[in-house]
Amino acid sequence: MANELIKQDQPGGLSVPDLINEWLHYEAGRGSSDTTLTAYKKSIEVFRDWVIENGLRDPGIVKPSDIREYKKALAERISQKGKPLAPQTVNLRLSGVRSFFRFLVNTDHLLANPAGEVQGMKRSKTKRHKREELTSEEVRAVLATCKDQSPQDKRDLAILTLMAYCGLRSIEINRANMANLKTENDRLVLEVQGKGYKEADEIVIVPRDQEQVIHAWIAYRKEISASGPLFISFSNRTKGARLSLRGIRNLAKDRFKLAGVVGDKKSTHSLRHSAITNAIRNGASPMQVQAMARHASFDTTLGYIHSVNRIDNPAEDFIRYMRA
Repeated sequence: MANELIKQDQPGGLSVPDLINEWLHYEAGRGSSDTTLTAYKKSIEVFRDWVIENGLRDPGIVKPSDIREYKKALAERISQKGKPLAPQTVNLRLSGVRSFFRFLVNTDHLLANPAGEVQGMKRSKTKRHKREELTSEEVRAVLATCKDQSPQDKRDLAILTLMAYCGLRSIEINRANMANLKTENDRLVLEVQGKGYKEADEIVIVPRDQEQVIHAWIAYRKEISASGPLFISFSNRTKGARLSLRGIRNLAKDRFKLAGVVGDKKSTHSLRHSAITNAIRNGASPMQVQAMARHASFDTTLGYIHSVNRIDNPAEDFIRYMRA
């Protein structure tokens, strides 16, 4: 049947919005996270805009060369920050398009996936981390901004502590539930659902001298409910709901500002970066660091170790020019 990509109604068939909804429902059934589904939806919206501009009305006439042109157009776009889209953003947009066409093939709407053979952009390689760690003094200053006993301060301190002492990512904070906080062998642990995972199947261990911070928040949190998200919003619009990724980033940004932490490369992720590098500097083994950081590849852990040793123990300090 005809499946014009921008046609809203098709006699005896599905409209493109229907196809998109079926595709997203299919991806959800395959276990794709809400974050992935949101990214896919945005990707296909951007692609449809480009399709309309270029008059490619029927998916059946879209060729690999068209997808390559689309990839080129994405690479030339300027973001809201006035810079070209990053390779990872271009690749994310392409992955959504690739998935949509693959769905059309699997459901017999198309014979071939025109995006299947188009490779993503190569990411620029760098041996330096894009985010800077915080100094020990800066970490202490950020945590010290939560000096009151208000519920929000207790929540923010618990979040910042899990980032600075356990290396949690923002997405892991966002996904954490009350049921994920447990005690094992007399240690307080948090089951973590990392990026790309469908369930909380890894753990972080809360340092003993930081347990009281988590307990202080839990004591308040249980007054509201003993189940549900571990961290909730206090904003008027979403009060009591799961704290969003934006909310997590904003609270970290606000605390950094209060603590006087400045620098374009210092962000929420800097707290995780600080936890990893601090563990390395204080003698944690590579395997211990990999387990805490939940790095799928040991090479990622080695990258952190290399960065620390490059500054803390550089070969340049061993150079001696002795007299003959």
